[in-house]
Amino acid sequence: MQVGLEAVTYSATNARIRGLRSRLLSVGTWRSLKHAERPTDVIDILLETTYRPQVEDYQLDNSLELVETRLSGRSAQLVRQLVTISNGAVRNLLTVWWQQYELENLKNIFRGVQQRMAPEVTKRLMVPLGEYTTLPWDSLMQEQSVSSLIERLERTHYINPLRNATAAFQREQSLFPLEIALDIRYYRDVASAIRHLQGADQQEAERIFGTRLDILNILWAFRHRVYYGMSAEEIVNYTMWHTFRTDTDLVRDIALGADPRTIIRRIWSSAVDLSLLEGVNDPIQQMPALGLTLDRYWWGLASREMSGYPFKLGAVLGYVVLSDLEIRDLVTVMEAKGMGWTQEQLSSNLIRIEG
Repeated sequence: MQVGLEAVTYSATNARIRGLRSRLLSVGTWRSLKHAERPTDVIDILLETTYRPQVEDYQLDNSLELVETRLSGRSAQLVRQLVTISNGAVRNLLTVWWQQYELENLKNIFRGVQQRMAPEVTKRLMVPLGEYTTLPWDSLMQEQSVSSLIERLERTHYINPLRNATAAFQREQSLFPLEIALDIRYYRDVASAIRHLQGADQQEAERIFGTRLDILNILWAFRHRVYYGMSAEEIVNYTMWHTFRTDTDLVRDIALGADPRTIIRRIWSSAVDLSLLEGVNDPIQQMPALGLTLDRYWWGLASREMSGYPFKLGAVLGYVVLSDLEIRDLVTVMEAKGMGWTQEQLSSNLIRIEG
């Protein structure tokens, strides 16, 4: 049973999937990371793991920022590797999922151009994508205005959402309309790629990647209301109209003041642990707790997929998610050590909920 991985033999797929979990950090390594005192101690620990290529140059310029972009590059490289051993609709889904890294780079270029940053400064913020990217990054970074940058993207699949949001950008002189338009278009492409799968593949992709779309739509709606004070109409326009488990009715309820706990129970019943939100009633304080609550739920879904039957798409997607969330936690660890957080503070802000 190869489930979409027909490009390799059954035995090769077996070996690859069984080897995935060994690339994730062990409980013992996480324990050491939590006990580390300084960012340099974290780097020393990671030098003894599969993360060595991403952190070994840290001592050359002591730049955690550079390490963080290289860690993101590792996530992008993983997805590209999985693309090469898949085909058909699964290959398309993984290709679309990889495009999030290209999109993040593009948004960094927009920010660099608007802030008139030197191209070499912008380049340091970009995720290394190797030979796979289709955009001329060096040329794009040379543009002198946001309008000219949009024109340079004329023949790419990014142009339609950019055109649709240009009037709002010009009116507000903020990149927000452009960035959210790109995000909405991108995640709709993810949903479309999921729906082109069949049978168990589609169900597993909807459960893993589809849940991410649900989470983002909820978080966007709450953040638009709490942080930006948007109207209900604006919030509906700046979110996905529907995902696998959310729709405009739910988004409108959030916009009109619904409590996060009510919304989560409405979608997932009692499946999500709401303990981080207990006793937190201030909307601004609820936001980080809500994000971490939903990220931990997603981590749990991915962990269950990885620990189950290995010869299925869900196990592969579960690993993609766990790898990405592990890197986000590593960034948290490095930043926490730089700020002098206690182990308790650090543990309470990590996505992983074991070890």
